[in-house]
Amino acid sequence: MKICKEAGCTEYDLWGVPDEEESVLEEQFQNRHDRLWPVYRFKRGFGGEVRRTMGSFDYVYSQLPYKAMKFAEAERKKRAHS
Repeated sequence: MKICKEAGCTEYDLWGVPDEEESVLEEQFQNRHDRLWPVYRFKRGFGGEVRRTMGSFDYVYSQLPYKAMKFAEAERKKRAHS
């Protein structure tokens, strides 16, 4: 972030907060500890603003490695919830 600032950047996208209205974010950020709430609490300290966008999408260059990655992710999630 320091390098970006030195290069003249005035905005930095920290990407990702809980999918809630801003009023809910402000009401609950101190009490919630699940999913992206700790991330929001951290980012809130920078004094930025919430901007909603379409989200992110995968661009698949090669099907086989992508399918292997998705399979590994699913297996990791299964083990984490076991």
